Amino acid sequence: MSGNTLADDIGADLVLLNGKIATIDPSDSTVEAVAVRNGRILKTGASDEIRRFAGSKTRVMDLNGKTVLPGFIDSHEHCIRRGMQGDYVNCGSPPMETIDDIVKALAEKVASKPEGEWVQGTRFDETKLSDNRWPTRYDLDRASDKHPIYLGRAGGHNAVANGLALELAGITKDTPQPPGANIGKDDQGEPTGRLDERAAMNMVRGLIPTPSDEESIEIMVENWPRIEEQLLSWGLTTIHEAHIKAPAATAYQELLSAGKLRLRVGLMLDGMAPYEGYATSDLSRQGLRTGFGWGDKLYVVGVKIGVDGAMGSLTASLTQPYANDPENFGINRVTQEELTEEMVRLHRAGNRACIHAIGDDAIDITLNAIDEALKSKDWKDHRHRIEHAGYVRDDQLERMKRLEVAVSASIGFCHPIGDSHIDALGEERLSGYYPMRSFKDHGIVAAGNSDGFGRNWALTGIYSCVTRKSSTGRLLDAEQGISVMDAIRVYTMNAAYLERKENEKGSIEPGKMADFVVLDRDILTVDPEEILETKVLKTIIGGEVVYERS
Repeated sequence: MSGNTLADDIGADLVLLNGKIATIDPSDSTVEAVAVRNGRILKTGASDEIRRFAGSKTRVMDLNGKTVLPGFIDSHEHCIRRGMQGDYVNCGSPPMETIDDIVKALAEKVASKPEGEWVQGTRFDETKLSDNRWPTRYDLDRASDKHPIYLGRAGGHNAVANGLALELAGITKDTPQPPGANIGKDDQGEPTGRLDERAAMNMVRGLIPTPSDEESIEIMVENWPRIEEQLLSWGLTTIHEAHIKAPAATAYQELLSAGKLRLRVGLMLDGMAPYEGYATSDLSRQGLRTGFGWGDKLYVVGVKIGVDGAMGSLTASLTQPYANDPENFGINRVTQEELTEEMVRLHRAGNRACIHAIGDDAIDITLNAIDEALKSKDWKDHRHRIEHAGYVRDDQLERMKRLEVAVSASIGFCHPIGDSHIDALGEERLSGYYPMRSFKDHGIVAAGNSDGFGRNWALTGIYSCVTRKSSTGRLLDAEQGISVMDAIRVYTMNAAYLERKENEKGSIEPGKMADFVVLDRDILTVDPEEILETKVLKTIIGGEVVYERS
């Protein structure tokens, strides 16, 4: 006769007791306990009730009053490619405070390389430097005029090259401006080294030797555990990887097959406008649609295409000029016709578009393209997405709602780089800056992301949703702030909606995936300033503790 109890036979693998568990269900319910079986939530309720589901083999976790939220979902990141930057010089701020600091760091890397070998830096942000200007070719020449140097700006839309790199690329005062991009030139027409947007950047970047696809896959797989551990320590249980090319997708598949992928990853594959990818036609030709995947850890959420640049570097496309550069309206990298053609092709094939559009002019172009796609074929509940949506006019909100467009909002920019955005837009336009309150009021589902800026991405984004404060304390229209509960929803249920998995994740309800984050304080009740200081104690994915703070 079996000695098993009923709890052993039908009970839980994991039980969390004595906590404050914010379920993020439609009623914003809070419970004390939750039981998990086979990676799914079995039941929620009071601790005495849930304790009955614990058998002899159940892991019982006493939360001692700690707060539990659904696992955080960041809806727009570029994570696995960080593994390819091991030899790059980190020129971000911190640690860099001046252009001289950047030059010194590049020179140190130069000293380790033979003459003529490329040196690459990354993530500089001129708005964080005390010089308050862009580095130039002449600055980089101080690091070396015997090594070609390519220095990428934070955000990935701009770069600076030194004199030798420009010479190798054949860029001179007579070089015409490439379509949808800009080569910086001084008053005499000489190139300054600045390169804005893909077509200009690739004139230099395309000369840099790169690993083969096979080597790239090996490097990304090798470096992934370090990257993933940081993401898990921030409470992330799902990320949406934007602009994925074949080597990165293959690396993720190798990690999954080897049992080394703990995070859930939704892929935005590489579209053709303006990235020169092939996902749009390839998926259509193979009959594959959004949602295709390899189980609940790796799947396709859509295809990434794009329109404009970035706000901080003044290349996002605006209908009115930049407040701090009155002759500049930004850059559109594609024409209306090109975007519409791509959008219609995606829509008719049943694939979700994830369209990079930051400025209001780019959003106009995006909405025009989506409008034409919807006329070409009926697709109920398509959930086409605007990635970022950095400056949105009131009339566009109405149109976004009518077209049933969802938003992956880069509200995570607000704290780390909000100062540069205030300077770019001017105070009078800040009501349209990542307008989280307006999205909610108009019934537009908006998820949140950091797009790689700052740290502790989801918690920093939640803080930004609530306080609308930059790192220096400047406000980016406090009226657009939302409650902490609604901000948590941005990084949980809303993000799940964007990948059409709101019935699978995003809240702590029976039947859903057991993805949780345990925090060291109750962000629903503390002073909002404490949200930035909040630590993740445990991250749980599918009922398995995948991160535990020492």
